[in-house]
Parts: sequence; structure tokens; C-alpha cells
Amino acid sequence: MLEQVAVQGSAVVSKANERRIAYLDTLRGLASVQVLLSHSMLAFFLGIAFASPSSGTLVGYLAASPLFFLFDGASAVCIFFVLSGYVLTPVFTHSQATNAAIIGSRFLRLGIPAIAGCVFSAILFQVFGGYNQAAGVIASSSWLSDGWRPSADLWIFKDALINGVILGYRDSSLAQWFGFPAASLASMADSYVTPLWTLSIEFYGSILVLLLARTRSWTLLILATLILSRTYLLCFLVGHVAARFDLGGKRLLVHWPAAAAAAALGLAVCLGSHFWIPDAVVNFCTRSAQFLPPCPLAKPEYLMRVYGAALFTVGIMQCAPIRTFLAHKRLSALGRLSFPIYLTHWPIIFGVGSFSLVLLAPWTGPRTARLLAMIISITATIFAAKCFEPVDQIALRVSRAWRKKKVAGA
Repeated sequence: MLEQVAVQGSAVVSKANERRIAYLDTLRGLASVQVLLSHSMLAFFLGIAFASPSSGTLVGYLAASPLFFLFDGASAVCIFFVLSGYVLTPVFTHSQATNAAIIGSRFLRLGIPAIAGCVFSAILFQVFGGYNQAAGVIASSSWLSDGWRPSADLWIFKDALINGVILGYRDSSLAQWFGFPAASLASMADSYVTPLWTLSIEFYGSILVLLLARTRSWTLLILATLILSRTYLLCFLVGHVAARFDLGGKRLLVHWPAAAAAAALGLAVCLGSHFWIPDAVVNFCTRSAQFLPPCPLAKPEYLMRVYGAALFTVGIMQCAPIRTFLAHKRLSALGRLSFPIYLTHWPIIFGVGSFSLVLLAPWTGPRTARLLAMIISITATIFAAKCFEPVDQIALRVSRAWRKKKVAGA
């Protein structure tokens, strides 16, 4: 249950026993669209996705503009994590459920949609599997050709629950920090739904927020910040601190122009990470330290997006005019589709989109076919997400019911 916030015209949507912060729902929904657009561009217009001002082209210059933030899926993932830290903190603080019950409820909340997403992907793979290899050649996208290759003996429950929620995947798993061998972890490309790699981080980030919310220890928070300062878990800590100070609610510490400037600076850091990485960030990310977890995906530019996206999100939380705009009812409805979009877009791009590209290319030419395939993928994803939404709502209800039944002292 999300904590209710009402600030200067911010609309709050309340249904049943769950309160939702409208403008944060919109922000979460827009982040899911970022991921969708990012992967669509990588699949069908790889050259544009990796454009740089150094190319001297119009697309290259546009790549350095705020417009390209629409295609920055890596930053969108960090926004997800900050929002999770923010909305989970009051839930865990005020819940009377046991710690074990809360952890179990988070596992159910993530695991049920993950299983459904893998089932959906497995069905599409039986119909469209392999088309992405031919489509990758047409689109000149090795990213499209090399992804979505689950083995025939991959167990759906293993991919969704073990690989997705518990262990994570190679290069992104926190388990490697504890000595778990990387060779024993699954490759992202071998998953039914590669975006599942974020679910293990979401799961352990939730446990971290639970620990901090229940202990309310500033010493533990400072220690966690130092140790986790180069990981995605830092986003959860930022969200947690923002919740402690109610930065996304009534407590506006700065005037809105300063908050907007902070959000703009965070956006600039995210965009700048595509083209320039300070030596200090590179050294910090690559330095070997036994007590520090590895850098996100071992890429310094991803670490920059952790910091940039965190600053951007907190800036939005403190900017009343932006919050009021994002709280519009039609925009906040997008939040309900955020997780469904996230889980369904991958097999649609690699399956339906690739099939469309291969089918259309001989008739319309490669460039037009790529554009049409991208439009078809995005449209099909929105439709699939609407159909997938009931599954997500079931997961919410099951998770909430599990937590309520396991009340401490009961």
C-alpha cells in the first residue's frame, strides 16, 4: 500500500486498500516507455541509438539533446529503483507484518508477473523464434540478431524465479559479490525475457529498504551508502532517504526553479554519460576492492546514470509544477501499465517486430520496413500490456494478502 501524498494540486488516486501517488505513477509509466523506445531503437535503428556529436551529423547533435533521454533505457531502470525505495519505505515502516512475510510478499509480487512474462515469451518464441537473426541482418543490428535465444531445455520457472528474482544474470548479479561463480549464472541473452535481470536487484533492494525502514539507523544507512555507492542499490538508498524526509510529499525544501535545475542537471549527467566519462568515475568503477560490489554491468557510464537518474528523480519530486502536470489522471493511468510494458515488450520486439521486418522488407525496402516494424512493435506492446495488466493486479492482491496474513505477533 503506497503512502498517500497530497501537494498543491497533485492528484492522488485511491482504490480499495491501496493508495497511489499519481505523479509518481506517471513517472514510472514514462520510464517504462523509455525502456520500450530504447530497445526498439536498438533493434531497428542501432546507428541512431549509438549516434554521437562527434559524427558531425544532425542525428549526432540530436543525440546530445534532452530529446535523446526518451531513448535512455539505462537511466529509466535507475528511476524505477529510486521510486521503489521511496514508495516501499512507508509501506515497510508502518506494516505490522513480520520481516519474513514482507520478503515473501515481495517475492510473490515480482515472481508471479515474471512467470507470466516468461510464459508469454515462450509462446511467442515457438511462433517467431529465429526471425530476429534475419531481421538483425536487414536492420544492421547485431543487438537484434544476438538476443532472445533461450535454450530448448530452459525451464520457465527457473528463468523467472531462480535466474530472474533470486540469482540474477551474469554481469548484473549481486551474487557474484558474495563469491558465487559467474560461470554458474545464466547469460542475459539466453533468457526468455532479458529485462528480468533487474528483478533480482529489485528484490534485494527491497530487503535493503526493509532493513533500513525497520531499524531507522542512520549509522547503518551511512555504512550502506559507502559500501553500495557504485551499485544500483544506491538508487534504493536515495529513494529511502527521500521518503524519510517526505521529499516527494508535502515537504518542499527548495523553490521549484532550484528543483527543476537539479532535475536538469541529473538529466545532463545521464545524457553526458553516452559521450564523456570523467577519469575519476572510470577509476572508481574499475578499482578492485573486496568490500565493494562491482560497478553496474562493469560499465562506468552506467554508474553515471545511477547518480544522474537519482538526482533527476529527486528533482522532480521537489518541483511542484512538474508534479502537478504529471499527476493528470490520463497520464497517471500509464503507471498501471509500467510493469506489463516492461515484461511484454522484449518478446514482441524480437518476435513480432522481427517477423514484420522480414515480411515487409522485400515490399517496402529496408528503411521503411524498419520504421513500420518499430511502430508495430510499440503498438503491439501497448495492446499486450493492457491484456497483461490483470496478471499484474493479481500479483499485487496476492502479495498484499500474504503480507496481511502474516502479522507480527498474530
